[in-house]
Amino acid sequence: MRGTAEVVPHETSMGTVVCGKCGQRYSISELPSQDAELSRKQASFVADKLVWDHIQERKHQATIELPTL
Repeated sequence: MRGTAEVVPHETSMGTVVCGKCGQRYSISELPSQDAELSRKQASFVADKLVWDHIQERKHQATIELPTL
């Protein structure tokens, strides 16, 4: 995300996904009830979405709604 970042209380960063084509970064945040395996699946979902954005020649969204998988 470029620009300002919003701090959300009671969340922990589980990792960052970086678009391999343009370098845009997305942080995967964990709510207290989430686990590491779910975060890995969500990171994979975001990475696939970033690739698809470039295939469709669309700009990345500022935020991406994650599935519960």
